[in-house]
Amino acid sequence: MINTLSEWRKLKNTLRMGCGNSRKTWMSNDEDTLKAMAVDDDGASLAVQFENAMMDSIQEDKELATVYVSKRNWSLQHHRIRIPRPMTDRFDLSRAQPQKEWWRERRIAPATFFGFPDVTKAGLRGGSLYVEQMDAVTLAVLTDKCVQEDIWDPEMWMKFAWRAQQLCARTHEPDLCYIFRAFARADWFDQNFLTTYLGRLHRRLPMFQLPDVAVLLEAFANPRFRQGEYLQRSLTHVGLLLQHRDDASVEDLAKTCIALRDLHPQPENISSEVKTSLQLAAEALLLRELSELSPTQAIQVLSSMTHWGLVNSEFPQTSNAPADLSWTLARELKGKLRNAGRENAEDLAVLAMALLVGEIQHSELWQELVINLEFEMHRLSASQAATAAFAASKFGYRGAKLFENAARRLAEEAHKMSPIDCAYAAGAFLRGPAVVGKKVLKGAIGQRILHLGFSSFEPEALTLMLDALSRAQPGLGGVETMASSLLEELHPRLDEFHADQLTSIARSLGYLQPEDSQVLAEILDECQRQVAMEAGISPRMLAKLCQGIAMQPSKTLPDAGKRLAALLPQVCNAFKAKPSAISTVQLFWSLSRCAADSGERDAALKLADEQLRSRAENLPAALLINLAEAMETVGRTGWAPSAALVKKVSSLLDMKRYDLQPGKLWRAAKTFEALGVKAEENVSLESRDWPQSHGQERRHKSQDE
Repeated sequence: MINTLSEWRKLKNTLRMGCGNSRKTWMSNDEDTLKAMAVDDDGASLAVQFENAMMDSIQEDKELATVYVSKRNWSLQHHRIRIPRPMTDRFDLSRAQPQKEWWRERRIAPATFFGFPDVTKAGLRGGSLYVEQMDAVTLAVLTDKCVQEDIWDPEMWMKFAWRAQQLCARTHEPDLCYIFRAFARADWFDQNFLTTYLGRLHRRLPMFQLPDVAVLLEAFANPRFRQGEYLQRSLTHVGLLLQHRDDASVEDLAKTCIALRDLHPQPENISSEVKTSLQLAAEALLLRELSELSPTQAIQVLSSMTHWGLVNSEFPQTSNAPADLSWTLARELKGKLRNAGRENAEDLAVLAMALLVGEIQHSELWQELVINLEFEMHRLSASQAATAAFAASKFGYRGAKLFENAARRLAEEAHKMSPIDCAYAAGAFLRGPAVVGKKVLKGAIGQRILHLGFSSFEPEALTLMLDALSRAQPGLGGVETMASSLLEELHPRLDEFHADQLTSIARSLGYLQPEDSQVLAEILDECQRQVAMEAGISPRMLAKLCQGIAMQPSKTLPDAGKRLAALLPQVCNAFKAKPSAISTVQLFWSLSRCAADSGERDAALKLADEQLRSRAENLPAALLINLAEAMETVGRTGWAPSAALVKKVSSLLDMKRYDLQPGKLWRAAKTFEALGVKAEENVSLESRDWPQSHGQERRHKSQDE
């Protein structure tokens, strides 16, 4: 057994002598190297002896395995890799030694960034940042890093603002734009800095390229940094670049669209400039390879087009490029949502709202989106979970798993929900399965609504909340109580609502039908007043108002016919603007309550008849049944729909019969019979088209026979 240092040295000298004729030479006297090298002849047996002897020594006493380190050579070791001092430090070779992992230790030199002290460690280490020595590039990078790392030290930002003003006259694009955007995102408002940089931006704006203007528009998303005419001049420059230059990359065009989306809402003159820029950007993107966009960028661009109402809008559009681009991006996204959800789950919520607002009925993409939302719902914030569930419910999805996951997530994050989040959650669950709908009124969401109080709800949140209550499942308790409390809060604040919100309230009251006729009349009066003052109200908003008036019973609203007659000039203008098929059906049905002796009403109905003959194929099967019933209702007032319209609706229902649920098509057959359609020209019914009770009677009758 080898137990002393002298014996170790003797064995090493023996090995060295025995390997003199070896093909390999010894390059080190270290024992670890000695036992690892290959030896020949007699040295091989000695190496085996050495190995066995060392292992036996370690097994007998592990502390003796390090005895070859003496006091004389211990101090010559590297300070990072320290071998324990003999007889002093205990060392167990068989265990992990984290103290030996020198690469994991803290750096000896202080951390720096761009050669300057790291701003993320400034609060911990103190000292000067040497701001007075920074150039424009360094200042742009450091300010952007502070925004990304959530560093809001006032002393630091004050020094940055001071240095930025010193360098302003020598700063050019893109550093000029990046510095301005960093201060805008940090919301560090310094009047001297803002005045200085707006003047410099105005001076350098003609030299900006598209990426520079995109960064500037991202800064203008902060309203405090959006001063005077600078935004309009920037939008004009964007339009000129998109019209006369064709060298922008796909990524730069996408960033421009995303920056324009964040500017919503704007006054009418600015909105027209933004929409024009988006249309030009859409035309340019259609000529590029859209597969180069990442899923996140594609979703954000799609959201930009729908957010500004450029897709499926009822207003006349100068270009169809935004709608074509949106559908192209939707097809590109198919099959990519699984990876997109794993990388950034928030993109799924953004896509859901974009598809809803743009009315993009891509069933395969919706199905894939809903499945991925079920998987990633636990990673969404309260606001994103509420909007995603709201979009899925309005699309018509009724799967319990999605709403259960959303309810669980919202219960966890209920304390973070804002009034608008509560309204979206109510709209999602009250439209969804009845089992989940109870959680709105009696669960964590209902408690959050009571905690916030309707007095803290903004007009948009109140409008969405009332719309959600009006679409609640039948038999759900507590809806009337909450709706009456909401109406009590809404009625004194009517002057805070704009025309679009008031028309939505009017339609919601058509479903809820309040008993207080005076409150209902005052709300409708204010709504009609603002609609009359509104110059560019959309046909969809006008259809909501007319539908809300027509749905009220005569006992509650006896002057419904007069109110609708007063809206006939605007209804005729809406029909001339060629609205969507759904809005046309709603207006057409609403006119059944209008005064029968009105010649203007007959002219409006004739315009609606012409529109429906050309657009009826765009209606789903369920709305075709509603249209047939509306034609019967209007026919009772003395006006008969054209035979061409009746024949077209009948043929479309015959083609789309299997899109309907069982037991629905018999309503249309009964309606056509009342309209005088011959039996051979009427819709043919199958056994599934009759109601369940009628089918049971027919089966019993056949059995009796």
